[in-house]
Amino acid sequence: MESKAVKVQKRETAKRGVVAQARRLMRGLSWLTPAATLSSKGGRDFGRQIEASLAQISEGEGVLRLQIRKRDAAVVVSVDHYEEMVRMKALCAELVDQVKEKEIARATDKYEALYERITAPESRRAADALFAVTSEELRQTYTPGKTETP
Repeated sequence: MESKAVKVQKRETAKRGVVAQARRLMRGLSWLTPAATLSSKGGRDFGRQIEASLAQISEGEGVLRLQIRKRDAAVVVSVDHYEEMVRMKALCAELVDQVKEKEIARATDKYEALYERITAPESRRAADALFAVTSEELRQTYTPGKTETP
């Protein structure tokens, strides 16, 4: 089941270039940094003052590292930040599909070019000549290699 944000994202993608949209979204994801660089709060403080902690997330960077017993336990993000990640996921899936389609098209082009070469009249004549060669004609084209003596 797709969320409303994902459906809106797909409509926007159809209207604009996917790469341009990805660039804009990447600029908007500047808040997405390694967990070690985030503001942190202990689990006890977070739980006792959950409304204040959520307000801190909403008013601040929108991201908070949660620690339990002085060890990283979770990263809490605002709903807006979460929706940005969902949009990025949908966009990445579309980019992967486009790359896949281009790779298939490239492979198809190579296959068709090879098929045309194989079925060309010149190839047919060369194959016919190869299988119709006499032993005398074959002997005339033979040249010894570096390890053979004439």
